[in-house]
Amino acid sequence: MELENIIDNKKLLVFDMDGTLLDSMELWRYLGRIYLKSKGKEVKDNLEEVIDCMTLEESASYFKSNYNLNEDINVIEKEIISFIENKYLNDIPLKSGVKEYLQELHKEGYKMCVLTTSEKKQAISALRRTGILDLFDKVYTDKDFTMSKTNPQIYIKVCERMNEAPQNTVVFEDALYAIESAKNANCTVIGVYDEYYKNDWNKIQSIADGTIYNF
Repeated sequence: MELENIIDNKKLLVFDMDGTLLDSMELWRYLGRIYLKSKGKEVKDNLEEVIDCMTLEESASYFKSNYNLNEDINVIEKEIISFIENKYLNDIPLKSGVKEYLQELHKEGYKMCVLTTSEKKQAISALRRTGILDLFDKVYTDKDFTMSKTNPQIYIKVCERMNEAPQNTVVFEDALYAIESAKNANCTVIGVYDEYYKNDWNKIQSIADGTIYNF
């Protein structure tokens, strides 16, 4: 992988989790559909497109208001978390080459953290199970900053928490909207290929400072 020139002289590396470190996007793609069907709802064909950029809380709110669910938003969130938690605890694998790459970066002395929109409990469980949790200095979620990855400020806040400037930071992301936000935060960005976002790959390649198909 020819990323050495891009990350050279940078101090902080920020990694997305789902679709970047973990091969989990297929599960997330259909989670909302499976959940709503379990509630006896007829699901619209464009559900996945509509909720793609939403946080879990935003998705729960959308489900409640658009599919007439009786449960409170916090109950919907808890049910969805419970629904998927078993997969993070037991099944979801790392993407190929991730562990070895992270180990090498860790040896080289980079500060490294995770920024994910998954629940922190799920994230930590999956990172621990796959043997990479100890390679990171911190694990952050969107809820730590009460904002989503559509907002460039979330990356700026991560840099502040890690005591580094955005200009000294490299962000690894697979989603176009997150890549755009990280770029707008003045971070250097590596676009990571995931099949879930294959239709955005050409645009990702044009925006990111570098791209990678496999670690």
